[in-house]
Amino acid sequence: MSFKKVFIFFSLFFCAIFFWIYINARKENRNDYQFVITEINENVKGNITVDGVEKKFNFANFNSYKIDIQKDDSLVKKAFSKKVYIYRKDKKIDKYNLVLLLNESGTFPIDWQ
Repeated sequence: MSFKKVFIFFSLFFCAIFFWIYINARKENRNDYQFVITEINENVKGNITVDGVEKKFNFANFNSYKIDIQKDDSLVKKAFSKKVYIYRKDKKIDKYNLVLLLNESGTFPIDWQ
């Protein structure tokens, strides 16, 4: 195999990976999220994915390393927003209070999407 063919193959491979990451980040950015967290999944790298009854949020554009999220917290993210809000219910007064605000920090800026 020639160097040119190998170079083209790896170039296309890396472009495909970046394109896939961009599509996932764009999809997440365009959706509106507002749900109570029922499940928290953390992978080997420390990235967190949270599930609600009907929705799933994977923090593609937001830094999710070492954040304090618990079951029954509420996640709110408006479409095209650069912020994710996490609210926790105060059982004494039966009201949700803001406990965490995450800013956009993805590979691709939200403005591109």
